[in-house]
Amino acid sequence: MKPFVALVRKVIHESRGTLLLTAAALFGLGWLSVYITSSNESQILKTIASGELGERIEWLRRLGVGKAPTSVELMMAFWNHPFFVTLVAIWGISRGSAAVSAEIERGTMDLLLSRPVSRTAYLLAQVLVAVLGLSVLGAALAVGAIIGVHYNTLRVPPGAWELIRVSANLAALALPIYGYTLLISTVDHVRWRPTWIGSTLTLAGFIGHVIARFPVFAESWWKPWVDRVSIFSAYDPVELVTKAETFGPHVGILAGTGGACVVLAFLLFARRDLPANG
Repeated sequence: MKPFVALVRKVIHESRGTLLLTAAALFGLGWLSVYITSSNESQILKTIASGELGERIEWLRRLGVGKAPTSVELMMAFWNHPFFVTLVAIWGISRGSAAVSAEIERGTMDLLLSRPVSRTAYLLAQVLVAVLGLSVLGAALAVGAIIGVHYNTLRVPPGAWELIRVSANLAALALPIYGYTLLISTVDHVRWRPTWIGSTLTLAGFIGHVIARFPVFAESWWKPWVDRVSIFSAYDPVELVTKAETFGPHVGILAGTGGACVVLAFLLFARRDLPANG
């Protein structure tokens, strides 16, 4: 058990810089979203009431914000910004690519596995730290928003559970990103390739999801397929604070997809031939 605990500590030590910086950024974005909502809420509501729909209001409409949006709906429109998605994706890609291929590239995999640690235990430590990191990131975003609500004035302040629910869904969005990056890392021997492939898949999925939201493509034959394939369709913050019907199904889909990739990564890593440290 001690070698496994030491391995977990090693992974935490290596990833603490990325984790702390990302958590601080999400905390700041959580607070900033409340501040922006507080500063613009009255102006947006007056514009909606007057019927003068500008580009900002049309954008809100496409995100699912209703005719008389609540404070939390306006906040969640901001949480759809690519900054939020990018930050959790960075964590997933960085930890997935570092798990195996980075150690092989550095020539340290032989040393790690020469200790009384099995391949399964080694990869389990990597996955454990990655999931714990996502929990920290989700908590940082929720705490930043909760503190922001306390120090800013909103017409109808959102409850803590509403903010936690959306933060958890955003953190879960990184699970499949981590999963397929880890899967590629377990069969490669250089870190740049899993990072590049994981980033490309993530960017393609996000671009497809955004394009499918354009009104001009509403009746396109390929739109339903993009909605099914893109993992970003399983993150709808506005819906999560209104009907809240998609939280369980969406988190289940994201966790299931990520879990399937992780299980396959365990199987491939257990069977692959590792290059000797020259």
